[in-house]
Amino acid sequence: MLHQIEFLIEGYLLPSTIGRLKISETLIFEQVWGNGRENPIAALAYVGVDTPVEANPFPIARDYLDFFLLIYCLESGQAVTETMGIGTDLDEIASLGTKRAGFPSFGRINVLGEYRDGPLSKPILEAKERFLLLLPNKQEIMESPLGLSLTYYYYAVRASKRTLEEAVIHLMIAAEALLITRNEKIQCNLSRRLSVLIAENEVERAEISKKMLELYGLRSAIVHGGGKKPSLSDVLVLFDYVRRATEKGISLRQFSKKELVAKLR
Repeated sequence: MLHQIEFLIEGYLLPSTIGRLKISETLIFEQVWGNGRENPIAALAYVGVDTPVEANPFPIARDYLDFFLLIYCLESGQAVTETMGIGTDLDEIASLGTKRAGFPSFGRINVLGEYRDGPLSKPILEAKERFLLLLPNKQEIMESPLGLSLTYYYYAVRASKRTLEEAVIHLMIAAEALLITRNEKIQCNLSRRLSVLIAENEVERAEISKKMLELYGLRSAIVHGGGKKPSLSDVLVLFDYVRRATEKGISLRQFSKKELVAKLR
């Protein structure tokens, strides 16, 4: 049975050059603005789900959308959030997004069409390309350490709007999920493996390893109390390291965690 599940997306997703963007046959984004322009620009997500009559389509739709939003966060550095709305039946998947069932207070913005090439459109379009590439392996990715790394990178971006300390903790969890196995010393192994994974040359490798040792010490001080507050520059460096490591993890996703760790000796 075909369903349309609608979500309200809060946060920067579609640039002003994009009013409506079809990501796949079963995912469409539409830019909207609250009536009276009292609400900020948001977006609606229309997710198409085909399920047996007795199955609940809502969690399936959320999982599908969440996977895209994790990829978008990695590409853009923006962690948008969604509010689940209402579901309605569809006669055919081609009618997805042609009729809205929920969020009546948000009106569509008439803009330039699906997209215009430019720097503002680049993150969402690159996220679309990568999402479609990774979609056949979605379940495998999300059930693996790579899925945890993507998730905690997203958490870190969200947390950075509150406190830098939270961002550091989430980023280290993302890195550990990708590169640390059980019952081993974390700080030295994490610093060494991450530097091997992302460095372009031996000089950069030494610099990254040294900096990661320092940053992990900062993380430990935060968790155990009594440490200095992280600087914005340090957090930005850690974001860059973990993003690059996660990107590498995606490109090497054919390897298990054990195999990946073995390659980073």
